Amino acid sequence: MPATERDAELVYAITHLGRPPQPPEWWRGAVFYEVYLRSFMDSSGDGLGDLHGIINKLDYIQALGVEGLWITPPYASPQTDNGYDVSGFREIHPPFGTLDDAKELIEEAHKHDLKIMFDLIIGHTSEEHPWFLESSSSRDNNKADWYVWSDPAPDGGPPNNWISSFGGRAWRWVPQRAQFCYRPFLRSQPALNLFNQDVLDEMLDVMRFWLDMGLDGFRLDAVQCLTYDQDLRSNPSARHSDNPFVGGGPNNPFKQQLHLFDRDVPETIQVLHQIRAVAEEYDPPKVLIGELADVDSSRLAPKYSVGNERLHAVYDFDIINRCNSPRDWEELLEVRSRYLVPGSSLNVFTNHDSERSVSHLMKEACANCQRDAAAKLLLFLQGTLAGGAILFQGEELGLPQPVLDKDEIKDPWAKALWPDFTGRDGVRCPMPWESQSPHGGFTQADQPWQKLPDEHIALSVDRQEDDDDSVLRFTRRLLRWRKDLPLLKTAVERLLPTTTDDVIAFERERSGENLFCYANFSLEAREIELPHAALRVEFSNGEITLAGDTLHLGPLGVAALA
Repeated sequence: MPATERDAELVYAITHLGRPPQPPEWWRGAVFYEVYLRSFMDSSGDGLGDLHGIINKLDYIQALGVEGLWITPPYASPQTDNGYDVSGFREIHPPFGTLDDAKELIEEAHKHDLKIMFDLIIGHTSEEHPWFLESSSSRDNNKADWYVWSDPAPDGGPPNNWISSFGGRAWRWVPQRAQFCYRPFLRSQPALNLFNQDVLDEMLDVMRFWLDMGLDGFRLDAVQCLTYDQDLRSNPSARHSDNPFVGGGPNNPFKQQLHLFDRDVPETIQVLHQIRAVAEEYDPPKVLIGELADVDSSRLAPKYSVGNERLHAVYDFDIINRCNSPRDWEELLEVRSRYLVPGSSLNVFTNHDSERSVSHLMKEACANCQRDAAAKLLLFLQGTLAGGAILFQGEELGLPQPVLDKDEIKDPWAKALWPDFTGRDGVRCPMPWESQSPHGGFTQADQPWQKLPDEHIALSVDRQEDDDDSVLRFTRRLLRWRKDLPLLKTAVERLLPTTTDDVIAFERERSGENLFCYANFSLEAREIELPHAALRVEFSNGEITLAGDTLHLGPLGVAALA
């Protein structure tokens, strides 16, 4: 009896039969799977995801068809910001596991033909880090200049007007030193002084510690603010409309300034040169992917990722921040065509700091009970637009953004800006694995760290495994097709004209090879005139009819033609 489609998908993804060897630049155009560590899988029964939980689910990740996985910070931390406040860079947070568990995860990922990257926070620490405890104790200790300190302004206040991304002044008074300390995020996250070569050298050694263990690279957090204006000049004021790429809701105070002196300053590139040099010490070189947030990432991507002395690739957050209609998509694609280098950017539709994409980008479809079709449309775009992609856990299930009550909110950013900004807890809810198990099979604890919404449990992995038309099965087919089509990794992207406002069309072209991609955002069918006849359907979803030079796309339908 022939294998079922489901079996074929799993066999293909796990064995990679007939798959050519990965090119030296394996990362170019690759698809990564983001694992939010505390929410992925709990193997110890304490309600928190952990490293062994990831190990236990590597077959699942591999079967998706991704090339690599990125793990959010596993390091020692008081967890004020869920691990992005590090108190020990060479230690594992005990509830997540041990250093031996980290080594096992790296080894097992490689056995599954998966590259693996950890998140690395280069620019700041927790205020509980021993470095900060020493630095803040006086002005004359060995680490006195390891953080960003400033005397008060003449009026006794902070030295300038810089605002934290999470609201409030970016400066905090420290009585022991009678100085202000710069904190660009939470008050408990002081910025490291990377102008001090001793500090930068220490962080470079932290990189070597983990790369020597076998990591394939790092996702570098918030590279846009690794350095700052050394003259501490105040930022000019701005209208909220000047900052469309800033999150935190419509009234985030961070939008009130043009961040000329605390984000994307020229000296950051010099820091990246030294970081890249460490990656090049290895054979093959390790890979560096940078997060560019709170800035115009499409325009800045080449600055941070072109050449052999900077990052290999950066996020493109503009889809999350700007695409509220098909026309927004067209405008963004026009910008991308001028700035992005194929293969060295990564399309991000959802991450641990945003809302779930299907709820954020496809509101009308979700309101009309077309969530699965909408999720497939977004996955198709993420898989066919120029560059690689980062798929956040649960996107392959089409999970929507849950609505949480205020008493369920744990995110300090949401607590600071509520109710204008409801925060990041919704996207961080634990993965639903088994619909009939307590807490969706995520944990055997009495309670997980964050409640699983009922609407997520209804979309659990086990239910979707048995449904040919599920978002999960669609994701596997899409990534399997993408992996077999090298053009999608590095080809140029060009916007195509259409006669309807509801359809996005673009071409991928490389050395005379073409792929024409279409996505119908409408809840009604649309007819599209094609560039020429004699095209064939390479991949599609929804109601599709191809007749001569006319393509019929059903509601929320997608098609790739060649």
